[in-house]
Amino acid sequence: MSTPKRLLQLREMIKKRGLDGLIVGNIANIRYLSGFSGSEGMMLLTDERDILITDFRYVEQVQKECRGVELVERKRGLIRTTSSLVRRLKLSVLGFEADSLTYSQYAELKTALGRKKMVPTKGMVECLREIKDDEEVKKIRMALEIAEAGFQSLRRDVRQGVTEKQLADGLESAMKSGGAVGPAFNTIVAVGERSSLPHAPLTERKIGRGDMVLVDWGASWQAYNSDLTRVLFLNRISAQARKIYGIVLNAQKRAIDRVRGGVSVREVDLAARSYIEKMGYGSNFGHGLGHGIGLDVHENPRLNRTNRRLLKRGMVITVEPGIYIPNWGGVRIEDMILVKEDGCEVLSRLPKDLDEAIV
Repeated sequence: MSTPKRLLQLREMIKKRGLDGLIVGNIANIRYLSGFSGSEGMMLLTDERDILITDFRYVEQVQKECRGVELVERKRGLIRTTSSLVRRLKLSVLGFEADSLTYSQYAELKTALGRKKMVPTKGMVECLREIKDDEEVKKIRMALEIAEAGFQSLRRDVRQGVTEKQLADGLESAMKSGGAVGPAFNTIVAVGERSSLPHAPLTERKIGRGDMVLVDWGASWQAYNSDLTRVLFLNRISAQARKIYGIVLNAQKRAIDRVRGGVSVREVDLAARSYIEKMGYGSNFGHGLGHGIGLDVHENPRLNRTNRRLLKRGMVITVEPGIYIPNWGGVRIEDMILVKEDGCEVLSRLPKDLDEAIV
């Protein structure tokens, strides 16, 4: 979907909500709507105008990146410039992104606009972003390829005495060498009993013989992200680890088999969760099954037991069940999935059978 089509869709939503205009402050939403890759700016959208407000640092960049978008270079503060435009355009009912405007920005805008009606909105751009077009899927595939190549490099570095931080540093370096702007998020490498922490911070913990190594990582390429998790075992695997790994892998397969357009995300979550509960580890799986991914690592839809929203063709989601046992360790297996009308495509290609997990 081209930028003009996205703007047209959003403009139709603005009209349906009875708004004269919409302020977009989320930088990922601004990129989605305009192509702008800078880190500071705001958009003001009306029936007839698509205005991007930023400062001198990005003027030339906007001119090169943002075809068909009107540029306003701010000489004063971002909110003061935006409020001046609102008054000049005589907008009476103004929507704004409630999740991206800070309280101080809202207060400044409200004071500047006086009696004009301000309407908080949520998810107007994000709902468009849920459905990825062909170009977005290509970028996600590339982010995945880079991440997977980086993981193969990490596998070769797994040996006794290597620390979590050393493995993470090597993985991130390999992804950058492969073309990534950087990691999509803070890389997780958790060794041994530390793998029971779903978001374990990096430490100098060294790998020993028989240790499990949980790796959760991703690459960012042209603003799009990947997100994967694998567990490795050095030299050997214990009977308990073999059992837990098998349960998690089977749970993931059951969930992926349910993924298709028109199925509720709750149904997909429960396909994995009910199996893990049946196997006696329900209390050890405390997070949602997955999430959408694209310009942000965590996007809608959120896959959990309470969300009854339906999957739609073109969504890209993660499926990542896990079992975490305090003072022992944890297993999580995560892949990225493209939702199709009659099923799905597993975009990630890294092997995950148990034999492949032993290094």
